[in-house]
Amino acid sequence: MDEEKKSLAAALGRYRYVLLVAAVGLALLLWPTGGSDREDAPAEATEEARLEALLSNMEGVGRTQVLLSDRGAAVVCQGADNASVRLAVTDAIRCYTGLGADEIVIFKSINSWREGH
Repeated sequence: MDEEKKSLAAALGRYRYVLLVAAVGLALLLWPTGGSDREDAPAEATEEARLEALLSNMEGVGRTQVLLSDRGAAVVCQGADNASVRLAVTDAIRCYTGLGADEIVIFKSINSWREGH
C-alpha cells in the first residue's frame, strides 16, 4: 500500500502543471458570467431602440424606425413630410450619435403602422 501511495504521489508530481492547467480551465468554464439577455444584444440594436422611443415621443414625428451604422443613420417616420420635424429628428440623431447632418437621412413612411411593429 505504501508503494501505491508513493507511485501516485510521483505521478501527481510529474503531471502537477498539466493538472493545474486543467483545473483552472474547468473553473473558468464553470464560472458564472452573470448578465442578462439585454447585455448580450448588440449595442446598435439597443441604441436604435432607444432612438426610436425618443423620436416617437417628439411632437409630430409619429412612429419611427431607425437604422444605425458606422457611416450614418436612416430614419423612417410618419412626420417626415414636415420640415421642422425633419430638422428636429436630424438634431436629435446628431446629438445622440455624433454623426453629421449630411450622414443622416430621413424618409416619410408610406405604410400605415400596424400594432406590434
